[in-house]
Amino acid sequence: MFNYLNNLYIAKQMYEAGKGKLQEDENLVQMFEQDFGYSKEFMKIIGRVETASAALMALSIFNKRFNQAGALLVEGVLLGAIYSHLKAGHGYEATKNARNILALNTTSLLTSFKDDKDK
Repeated sequence: MFNYLNNLYIAKQMYEAGKGKLQEDENLVQMFEQDFGYSKEFMKIIGRVETASAALMALSIFNKRFNQAGALLVEGVLLGAIYSHLKAGHGYEATKNARNILALNTTSLLTSFKDDKDK
């Protein structure tokens, strides 16, 4: 049950992150284009991946494969976010939220590989 609550928290965070990108929030567009050097179209792709990962994490109560697929998407997006912020010179502190979610997500992913017989 704890793992699913963890997944719901991750899903909420990823949905919120993706929503702004899909709505083309002007601050995010500016950050992607000016700070990161990415296009607005790439930002929207990231938003879609974030919202898809949120849906998969929310569905993880039904099957651990949803957890694994969603968690792998989250891993990729957050590692990219951390890299992009550091490369843009935003500093280590700017990656704090991404690092925290990444740690929770990694725990979730590793737990999903645990054999069901261990329960």
